[in-house]
Amino acid sequence: MGLARWLPGLALFAHYPRQALRGDVVAGLSAFLVMIPSVLAYSELVGVPPVTGLYAAIGAMAGYALFSRGIPVIAGPDATTALLAAAVVAPLAGGDPARTVALATALPFLVGAALVIASRLQVGDLADLLSKPVLVGYLNGSALILIGTQIGKLLGVPLVSDQFFLRIAEVLRRLPSTHAPTLALGLSLIVLLFLLRRFLPTVPGSLVACVVGIAAAVAFDLSSHGVALLGEMPQGLPRPQIPAVSGQDLLDLAPGALALATLIFAEGILLARAIAANLHEDIDANGELTALGTSNVGSGLLGGYTVGSSGSRTLTVAAYGGRTQMAQWAAVALLLLFVLVLAPLLEWLPVVALAALLIYTGIALFDWNENVRLRRLDPGSFRLSLGVTLGVLVLGVLPGILVGVALSVLGLLISTARPRDALLRKHPPDHRYHDLDDDQPGASPPGILVYRIYAPLVFANARHVAARVGRMVRRARVPVRCIVFDMQAVTGMDITAMEVFEELLDRLAAEGVDIRFSHANRPLREQLMRLGLTKQVGAERFFHAAWEAVEDYQKCVQRSAPAADEAR
Repeated sequence: MGLARWLPGLALFAHYPRQALRGDVVAGLSAFLVMIPSVLAYSELVGVPPVTGLYAAIGAMAGYALFSRGIPVIAGPDATTALLAAAVVAPLAGGDPARTVALATALPFLVGAALVIASRLQVGDLADLLSKPVLVGYLNGSALILIGTQIGKLLGVPLVSDQFFLRIAEVLRRLPSTHAPTLALGLSLIVLLFLLRRFLPTVPGSLVACVVGIAAAVAFDLSSHGVALLGEMPQGLPRPQIPAVSGQDLLDLAPGALALATLIFAEGILLARAIAANLHEDIDANGELTALGTSNVGSGLLGGYTVGSSGSRTLTVAAYGGRTQMAQWAAVALLLLFVLVLAPLLEWLPVVALAALLIYTGIALFDWNENVRLRRLDPGSFRLSLGVTLGVLVLGVLPGILVGVALSVLGLLISTARPRDALLRKHPPDHRYHDLDDDQPGASPPGILVYRIYAPLVFANARHVAARVGRMVRRARVPVRCIVFDMQAVTGMDITAMEVFEELLDRLAAEGVDIRFSHANRPLREQLMRLGLTKQVGAERFFHAAWEAVEDYQKCVQRSAPAADEAR
C-alpha cells in the first residue's frame, strides 16, 4: 500500500480487470510491432546508434507505467521530440559522435526534472485551456500526419519532406517511381486489416497482418524483388549508465530541455485527454506530467534519449482494444524479449507491413463524425476544430495546438466582450419577468425596462453594456423612468466595469431615471458593497426579484402623485 502511494502504477496489479487482459495484450503486441522500426529511425534523427532507440523505449515505457494511473498512453521515442532533441544536441556536439551520445543521454534527465517540477507546481491545470474542439482537431491532424509519414514506405520510395503538405506534393512527384511489389503487399494488408475488423473483429488484425507479411516474404522471396525487410537487429540488454557531461553542458542544454518539456507537456496532455475521453474516464493532468517526467528519467538511465507520449503507438493501442497500462507492460516485456532472443524472428517482416498497420490506425481513428456533430451543435467549434487540424498539418503538432488554444481564448474573450443580453417581459400567466421569445406574449409597464446581461461585468464588456443600455433608453417609445438591472447571470464585476457602471448610473440619474437591482447573488452584493456601489445607489434598491423592484417603483410613483398634486 505504501509502495503504491509512491508508485501509483503498481495499483494496477492489485485491482486489474481481468476482462481487459486479452485486449491489453493484443494492443501491447501491436504497439511492440510498430515500435521497432520507428524507434530505430528516430535514433538516426538524434544522431545516436539505432539500438539506443530500443533502450529509450524500454526505459520510457517502464518509467511511465510505474507512475501512470491507468490511461493507456504509450511513452517512448517520438518524431517531434527526436527532431527537437537533435536540434538541441547537434550544435553543442560539434560533430563528435561520442559527445552527441553523451549530450543526448543527459538531455532526458533535464527534461524529466522540468516535467516533474511542473507537476508539483500544478502546471497541468493549464490543460483546461484545451477544449473539445482543440482535442478533436488535434487527433484528426495527428491521424493525417500518421498516415502521411507512412506513405513513402507504402509506395516503396524514400521521401525527404517532413511537412505534411510538402510530403504529399513529393509523393505525387514520386508516383512514377512507385515500387509495385511493395505497394501491392501494403495495400493488400490494409484491405486485410479492414476486412478482419468488419467480419472478424475479435481476431487480432495486427498479428495476422504481420504473420501474412512474413509468410509472403519467405514464400515469394520478396527481398529479391526489392521489398524492404527489417533485417538483422541488434541483441542484448540495455545497461544503466550516467552520461559523462559537465555542469556547463547541463547549463547549455537547459533552454532546449525547457522547450522539449513544453512540447512533451502539450502533446502528452492532449493525447491523454483524448484517450481518456474515448474510455469515458478522467485524468490527473499533473499526474500525467509526473509520468512523462519519470519516463524521460527511465530513458536516460538506460542510455536513451528524450521521449514523450507516442501518438502513433498510443493510437495503435486504442485501435486494438487496449484499456489499461497493462498494454504498456506487455510491450515492455515483448521488447525485452526481443532485444534478448527474438530479434531474428522479425528479420523477414516487410517494413511495408508496419506501414500498413500505421496507415490503418490513422484511417480508423480519424474522427470526421465528431466534426459533423460539432458542426451541427456549434458551427464555431467546428471551425475551431478544422483550424487546429490545419494548424497541426501546416505548422506541426505543437504550433498547431498553440494556435488552437489561442483561438479558444480569443473566442472566449469575444463572447465575454460581446455578451448576450435581453429585455425581460412579464408573462401573462404570472407576475414574474422572463426572457421571452419574440413570438411569446408579454409586456413591461410603460416607461420601465427590465434588463438582463448574461455575463460577468468586466473591463472587456463594460463599455459595450453601458452603450447598449444608453441606446435602449434613447430608442424607447415611451420615455424611460425606471430601469431594473436583473443581475441573475452576473457573477462578478471588476474595478473597470465598476467605474463605467458608476458613470452610467450618474448619467441615468441626471436624466431622471430611477435605478434598481434584482437577483444580485450574495458574492456580487458583497463585492458591490466593497466597491461602494451599494452605498451610492442605496441598499433599499436591491430586490430579490425583478417584479418586486417594479412593484416597489410603481408604489413609490403612486405615493408621490398626491404630493405633487398638492404642491400644484
